[in-house]
Amino acid sequence: MSARTCMSTVVAGFLMLAGPVAAQDAEIEVEFGGSSTFVSDYSFRGISQTLEDPAVQAGITGSAGPVYAGIWGSSLNFGEVDHENRAHAEVDVFGGVATSLGGVLDADLGVTYYAYPGTRDVFDYNFIEFALALSRAISSATLGAKVAYSPDYFAASGTGVYLVGSLGVDIPNTPLSLSAAVGHQSIDDNGAFGTPDYMDYSAGASLSVLGVSLGVTLVGTDIDDADCFGGSELCDSRVVFSLGL
Repeated sequence: MSARTCMSTVVAGFLMLAGPVAAQDAEIEVEFGGSSTFVSDYSFRGISQTLEDPAVQAGITGSAGPVYAGIWGSSLNFGEVDHENRAHAEVDVFGGVATSLGGVLDADLGVTYYAYPGTRDVFDYNFIEFALALSRAISSATLGAKVAYSPDYFAASGTGVYLVGSLGVDIPNTPLSLSAAVGHQSIDDNGAFGTPDYMDYSAGASLSVLGVSLGVTLVGTDIDDADCFGGSELCDSRVVFSLGL
């Protein structure tokens, strides 16, 4: 069974099992939530996935108690020469368990399968990643830390490990929130991936009014242009705007 088939089966199992649980135990209910977003640039860990052009994104998540599963997708463009078989979209299938540890920390143990449908197998874009995230709310601020591990990262670049720390702040009595994060991506085969190991960062603000979220975020990495996929500006600092529903 392929990793993609396995991941799809796991997600389907989560959702199928959630139904009977809800029926037998009134305290556990199945809930669904969705989102759709327009962004001026799809940035993943500081690197543009759309040649710094806009992208449309959408997703849906189902949960039953601490168990959740869902799917999320985005348009993208890596700029491959092979236009017929290039990546046009990313589709992420994910699942996991989110719970509270003693009422002090919130923990999230999950797995995500990143798929790029329509691309040739020779690109080896698809990969699976396991992650553990911990967070703690202190007044209106939330501190977070996450480690993600892939046994064979994007483009068959070998083991990938991503560490990130984050801070989110809700401004009291306003619809405004602030966020910041700093991460480090290590990659076993840097030549296959196209960059050296690197740091990425983000800092932004979002405003939610009448169910609409407006955001502006500064993102980037510490990768020099010469080391960014053979010489590009996709790893540079830039401002990303977003409109979400």
